[in-house]
Amino acid sequence: MTLKKLFLFDIDGTLISPGSVSRGLLAKAISAETGKTVELGYNDVAGFTDRSITRNALAKLDHGGMVSEDLLATILDRYIASMESEFLTSDVPFVYGDCITLLEAVEKAGHATCLLTGNLKPISKIKLEKFGLWDRFKFGIFADDAEEKSSMPRLAREKAWDVLAESYRLENMVLVGDTAQDAEAANENGCESVIVCRKPEKRELIESVNPTFLVDDLSDQAVVSAVI
Repeated sequence: MTLKKLFLFDIDGTLISPGSVSRGLLAKAISAETGKTVELGYNDVAGFTDRSITRNALAKLDHGGMVSEDLLATILDRYIASMESEFLTSDVPFVYGDCITLLEAVEKAGHATCLLTGNLKPISKIKLEKFGLWDRFKFGIFADDAEEKSSMPRLAREKAWDVLAESYRLENMVLVGDTAQDAEAANENGCESVIVCRKPEKRELIESVNPTFLVDDLSDQAVVSAVI
């Protein structure tokens, strides 16, 4: 059996597709608190945390010098409330079957798993409970813990000791994601990465940051065998 690893699973674009539902609700929450129209596209949210997305949107509205923790908290609380009522009833989000295949292979091989996501913890729970996936993970690192993904792998390493009483070298941690930012976070921390390219137009950008593995399908058996 190979040395036990810790696999860090991203949510949006990796485990599930939220469609435009969650970013639309966050945009509405920002608009409600600022009185200004806000639209968030894929490039505004992919690879970023809920807190950094909100902060960047406020900066574009000339709130850059006025962004307080109170304002951020108010917007994000409104966002969470709207997700609780609207995301769960939407038929737009769906699960990526290839990621579930990888997750099952990782679990079967006896490796540990956790979440590593730019979503706030309550948002992550809403998204994954919709598909019965929340309880598959014993812990996670969320936007509540760090505003930038680059600091998350080390936090996951520390939390793994607290939750699992197991210690992992950074080189024995594998970040599973779908963006260049995910690959960068892995590289900056000396972790491996498996990045799935869900959008062909993003392949060149992802390739430029040198992920360990770049795939079109997370159930690719060659990659699964290599990483597990």
